[in-house]
Amino acid sequence: MKKFLLAFVLVMTGCTHGATLVTPGGFANLGDGDHFSYRAANAKGVVLATRTEDNDMKANTEFWAEALDVKLRSKGYTAEAPRTVKTSRGLEGTQLRYTTTHDGRAHRYWVTVFATSSKVYVVEAAGDKEPFDQQLAVVENAITTLDASN
Repeated sequence: MKKFLLAFVLVMTGCTHGATLVTPGGFANLGDGDHFSYRAANAKGVVLATRTEDNDMKANTEFWAEALDVKLRSKGYTAEAPRTVKTSRGLEGTQLRYTTTHDGRAHRYWVTVFATSSKVYVVEAAGDKEPFDQQLAVVENAITTLDASN
């Protein structure tokens, strides 16, 4: 299993350009980068990001969500129950919500996974708990705007 997780991490660090979100009001679009196909943040540090990867293993959403969950729990993240989510374009995925502590502050980290036969789309949302909680509806709505047609 450790070899698989290492391979998964290596695959997920080399991102191809792809899925984006509609940038919510109050957030600035930070563009893409080596590891993300989309990034945005608000002034209080709540961050949204997407990654797009080839699904060379042809694995389903459940597989990818479980692989990420194993990795995050092993790093000390505390999980809530997984949720099924659906984009406005009808793509169904699994959302994993976590809490952790960064520099002594409570922190939220959500990862939402969507898999097709050819691609894996990961939407990440993170920030300190208090400002994140003030943006819950905004973050949830932004995730539903995932455009995986790129």
